[in-house]
Amino acid sequence: MTTEIAPQHIPPFNGPVEIGLRALCVLTAAYPASYSLQHLVVFDYLVVHSDDMPGGPEGLHPQTPLRGGEILVRRGVLQHGLALYESRGLIESAYQDGGIFFSATDTSAGFLDSLSTEYVAGLRQRADWLIEGYGLLDETEIDAMVRERIGTWGAEFTMESVLREEEEAS
Repeated sequence: MTTEIAPQHIPPFNGPVEIGLRALCVLTAAYPASYSLQHLVVFDYLVVHSDDMPGGPEGLHPQTPLRGGEILVRRGVLQHGLALYESRGLIESAYQDGGIFFSATDTSAGFLDSLSTEYVAGLRQRADWLIEGYGLLDETEIDAMVRERIGTWGAEFTMESVLREEEEAS
C-alpha cells in the first residue's frame, strides 16, 4: 500500500524526490541487479557520505555530528521515493526470495542522462564507486558493515566537542 504525500508537504531536501533520485542513480549504476529496501537504505547513506568509507570520494553532504543516525530514519522516505519513481516507470519492484527487490528500468539511464546538474553528476560518480566497491555484498555483509562502522559515522564530532570542552575548562 502506497500513501501519497500532498505536494505542499514534500520537503525540498532529503524528501521522496531527492532520496528517490539517489536510489535511481544507485540502481542505474547496478543495472540490471536489484536490491532490497535495506540494501538501498545503506547505499543511500553511503552515496552521500562516501567519505565515511576508507578510500571513498568526498561526500556530497556535510559531515554532520552523529550522521550515522540518518540510516535509522531513511527507510520511510526512501519507500515513498521508490514508489514515486516506480510510478513513472523508472524503477521496478519484484518479489524474490527474501522479499521485495528494486531495480532500474531500460529508461532509467536515459532519464538520468537528461539531467545536467553538478549534484546529479556527483551522485552518478559516487553511485558507480559504491556499486564497484560494495555492490556484490549480500544482506549479511551489509548488516555487518553497518554494525561495525555506524558508531564512527559522525562520532568524531562528539569526541572533538568533549575535548574542546575539557580544553576550555582548563
